[in-house]
Amino acid sequence: MKQILALLLAIISFSSKAQNYSIKITPIDSNILLYTSYGDVGTYKNIDANAVIVVSGEDAILFDTPWDDYQTEELITYIEDRLHKHIKLCIITHAHVDRIGGIETIHKHNIPTYCYQLTAIEAPKHKHPIPKYSFYNNDTSFVCGSIKVVAYYPGAGHTIDNIILYIPSKKFLYGGCFIKSGLSKSIGNTADADIKAWSNSVLNAKRHFKLHGDEMIIPGHGSWESKTAIENTLSLIKAYNLNH
Repeated sequence: MKQILALLLAIISFSSKAQNYSIKITPIDSNILLYTSYGDVGTYKNIDANAVIVVSGEDAILFDTPWDDYQTEELITYIEDRLHKHIKLCIITHAHVDRIGGIETIHKHNIPTYCYQLTAIEAPKHKHPIPKYSFYNNDTSFVCGSIKVVAYYPGAGHTIDNIILYIPSKKFLYGGCFIKSGLSKSIGNTADADIKAWSNSVLNAKRHFKLHGDEMIIPGHGSWESKTAIENTLSLIKAYNLNH
C-alpha cells in the first residue's frame, strides 16, 4: 500500500507540472542511451539538448544534466527505477544552462559532479552552482563498470571551457555543444564562443582521438544520425568567419 501511495503521489507531482517539458530517451546500444531535454531561451522555445547516460554493471554515468530540475528528477527516476542503476557521477561539459541547469537536483541526490577547471570558474558567471570536483588535466578518464570514458579539453570553441567525452571501446564521441549536428545549418549560440580558436580546437580533438569518420558522434543539439558532424562544424565555423 505504501508503494502504491508513493507512486500515486509521484504521478500527481508530475501531473501538477504538466506545463514543463519532459525528457525523451533513446537507447543507442546496450551501454549507451541518448536523453534529450528541452528548454526555452528568450523567444526561442522547446529547444532540444542531447546528452547521454552510460550504463555498465550496476552503475550509470551522466554526461551533463537536463535544462532544469524537473527534467533532472525525471531522468534520475528513470535511471534508478527503470534501469535499476546507481548513478555514480555526472560530468558537466560546460557552464551553459542546457548542460548544467539541473545540477542543484543532482547535488540534492548526492551524486558527485565533475568538470574541467575552467567550468568551475565559468559556472558562477552564469549563476549556476559549481560542480563538486574539478579536474586539471586536459585528458582525464572515468570508469563506469567495464566502460572507460575519456574527458578531453580540446581548447576554446563554443565556450572557453567546453570539453568532449569519448568512449574508446565504442568509437563513441559526445561532442556537446562544441560539435554541431551534421544536418545543422547554423553555428548556433556564439555569445560565449571563441570563433577564431574553434576550428583549431576541433582539429585538436580529431587528432587526439584519431577520428576517421566512422565514429558515432552525438552533437549538443539536433540530429545525431549523420557521419559528417565534425566536417559540418568546421564548415559552419568557416562560413561564420567569412560573414563576420
